[in-house]
Amino acid sequence: MTMTSEKKKEELVCITCPRGCLLTAQETESGIEISGNFCPRGEEYGRQELTNPVRVLTALMRLQDTEKPVSVKTDRPVPRAKLFECASEIYRTHPEAPVHRGDILIRDLCGTGCNVIATRDS
Repeated sequence: MTMTSEKKKEELVCITCPRGCLLTAQETESGIEISGNFCPRGEEYGRQELTNPVRVLTALMRLQDTEKPVSVKTDRPVPRAKLFECASEIYRTHPEAPVHRGDILIRDLCGTGCNVIATRDS
């Protein structure tokens, strides 16, 4: 990201479809301009990345009294700025076995409104 007169500008590769368009997302006097996209999803992705980037967080979580971890993910995207805080909370939490796919293991992860769910049975 480069800063020019306090305006944000980012070069991005769109990940919403297999095409992988090279986008330019830039703040201007009239708002946010997106260029390089071949579909409306690219424009939406560019705006999101420039204003409030988010990611689904996946991790492995250790269960109590077992060596084998269970794979988990957030049920919706987490703000990118909170990824490390959220990952730390997941690694500190050790639920009791057994765990089943779809079980909510942490509610409202770090105040984001996201839940951490198991993606497989333990």
